[in-house]
Amino acid sequence: MLQGRYIWRKNDETCGKINPDYYKGNVILLVNEKSISHSEFTAMTLKVAPKATVIGSQTAGSDGRSYRFEIIKGIWTSFTTYGVFYPDKKETQRIGIVPDIEIKPTILGIQQGKDEVLERAILFAKNEK
Repeated sequence: MLQGRYIWRKNDETCGKINPDYYKGNVILLVNEKSISHSEFTAMTLKVAPKATVIGSQTAGSDGRSYRFEIIKGIWTSFTTYGVFYPDKKETQRIGIVPDIEIKPTILGIQQGKDEVLERAILFAKNEK
């Protein structure tokens, strides 16, 4: 199957509006490889906040509306049907949301019952004050 292509048109370049009364506090988003679809889109949307930081590991890279269809009787498949892009036009399909601070759980941390991603986010929040 060949990869599709997206053609940017002049009227596709604006989305949303300028909001002078946006939330001005810190926003910390936790993501990992299990973050998929709508959670990726939400992270990408919130990432435009000036003080937003994404912490964790790269997301699945599978966002956008999916199309499900039956190949033959009883056998179904699906795929995403349109492109999703950052405001700077970088695509997210097959790439995902790349964290600002990458951290992954370790085997030792899991054995000790630690949430290393959350711990890193708390450390970041404390140092941002």
